[in-house]
Amino acid sequence: MFDLIWLGIGKDGHTASLFPGSADLDSPDLAVVVRAPAGVVPADRVSVTLNVLNGARCVAFLVSGADKRDVVGRILSGEKNGAPELPAARAHGLEQTIWFLDRAAAGP
Repeated sequence: MFDLIWLGIGKDGHTASLFPGSADLDSPDLAVVVRAPAGVVPADRVSVTLNVLNGARCVAFLVSGADKRDVVGRILSGEKNGAPELPAARAHGLEQTIWFLDRAAAGP
């Protein structure tokens, strides 16, 4: 178990090289994945899975830029099913999840 995992977020809601629609997002048997997401550079990526991320005591997101505002809003909206298809919406710490946003990402 990790005490703290720092993450970023992409404007498509990906985090830790886990992209929306990835087949292995829900695999309970995997801790690490190697993938080559279509159209993403660099193409070959190694990442831990949601199982690992969600086993950390604390997950912290550091997000900047207006291009992330919409996806951050969807994730943090508080809606029951706000954005379940977005990997960043599904990553959370066992004890705490912290979001650090600049003014542009936070919006008005």
